Amino acid sequence: MEKRGIDISYHQGDIDFNKLKGNIDFAMVRTSYGHFTIDSKYKEYVKGLESVGIPYGFYHFSYATTIQEAKEEANGFINIIKNYKPLYPVAIDVESSSITEDVRADDLVDIVKTFCQMVEDAGYYVCIYANLSYLNGKLNSDKLNDYDKWLAQWSSAPTYKKPFGMWQYSSKGSIKGINGNVDLDIAYKDYPAIIKASNLNNYVNQNDGETAESEINYVVKKGDTLSEIAEKYNTTYQTLANYNNISNPNLIYPGQIIRIPNGNIKPTTYVVKKGDTLSEIAEKYGISWRSLYNKNKNVIGNNPNLIKPGQILII
Repeated sequence: MEKRGIDISYHQGDIDFNKLKGNIDFAMVRTSYGHFTIDSKYKEYVKGLESVGIPYGFYHFSYATTIQEAKEEANGFINIIKNYKPLYPVAIDVESSSITEDVRADDLVDIVKTFCQMVEDAGYYVCIYANLSYLNGKLNSDKLNDYDKWLAQWSSAPTYKKPFGMWQYSSKGSIKGINGNVDLDIAYKDYPAIIKASNLNNYVNQNDGETAESEINYVVKKGDTLSEIAEKYNTTYQTLANYNNISNPNLIYPGQIIRIPNGNIKPTTYVVKKGDTLSEIAEKYGISWRSLYNKNKNVIGNNPNLIKPGQILII
């Protein structure tokens, strides 16, 4: 699955959103930069995108050089996006500038980690935007492996070796409705489905990730196969492929939502939502919190009282 998108800031000026409709699948909107300046066009852009039904995400261009500045930027960003329901990720934009170019790699990693952790803890699907050089260099740290990446590499094909969900492949694109150049992007994940199923980005799924009568949702994890998922739910991979319009049953990807056509089957996984506690989740499924923790210690970590929105727990 690939979706075509753009990312925009006040540099794009006035946009004719009616002309954008049908030409892109999503847009990433800059809300702010530094600590703390608001993009003068973001509200206008969001209103325009919503008026034509184009889903969007947000990003903040960081100038943080210390942990404290990262916290200030994260708080400002959260204060802006709390008023919206973006169906695409919310990102920290990490680039070299005259302000940040001399920040040491280990310090920059901690700065980005602080920002991402705060935004994630607030209930958002957060990702990191950076160019190939930064992702392979200053930001190449295991501390950041848990966060989705938005790769900036202006080339015919991406060469980044680690997982990433979006690719900005050009800075000189041309789109109807925008005068001048615009950044072009591809999204490889079904972000709207992931975000809705996980109750992130200010979305509240009234069905708690499953429909009342006919189906439940399964979030694909790394290493999953359609056959294994089908076996868990006492069905066949052919049934799941047909039900989900999957043309190649051998090609599924982490984060993909697989709809299971049987509401009576208990799900084998649970996507953590904002406000959840391990005890409440355990009670919901009739098991002890300790049993649930032991099954998911590799996901949760050493503190059972600290679970994060978007984590996928095995029941």
